[in-house]
Amino acid sequence: MIGSGGDARGFGDRLVEAPRSFAGSTSISGAIDFSVGQLERAPFTAERRVIDVSGDGNNNSGRTVTDARDEAVAKSITINALVILMPLAESFRPEHTNPPGGLEKYFQDNVIGGSGAFTVVAEGHESFGRALTKKLIREIVGLPHPRLAATD
Repeated sequence: MIGSGGDARGFGDRLVEAPRSFAGSTSISGAIDFSVGQLERAPFTAERRVIDVSGDGNNNSGRTVTDARDEAVAKSITINALVILMPLAESFRPEHTNPPGGLEKYFQDNVIGGSGAFTVVAEGHESFGRALTKKLIREIVGLPHPRLAATD
């Protein structure tokens, strides 16, 4: 649980130090399934459960992403996404990074779901940090105001 500025800094430090797993393919469905498992094993209950997916390509490994999304949404989990666009000329696998209709549409049609789900777009890897900040602010601002305990 992140309950203070120090908690947030500690979490951020651990996140930055975590190794990035990459096996040459993208399994958005695997990421959703893993995240659902983590939420179900969490030692506390939350009023709102959200999975954040960031990606620069479509699901090309694992099971069907819409099945994973639909199962998560059925458990009252929201999935939001940060889509990282890549110019066609820079892509070594254009069918993966630029699917028909565009990557943002792919994420909107196949990945996001649940109450208030949305996508934010980064116009390339260099703008990922700005897009992530925008996405986090949108998620936090969308939360209901904290309820105060009644006083006697």
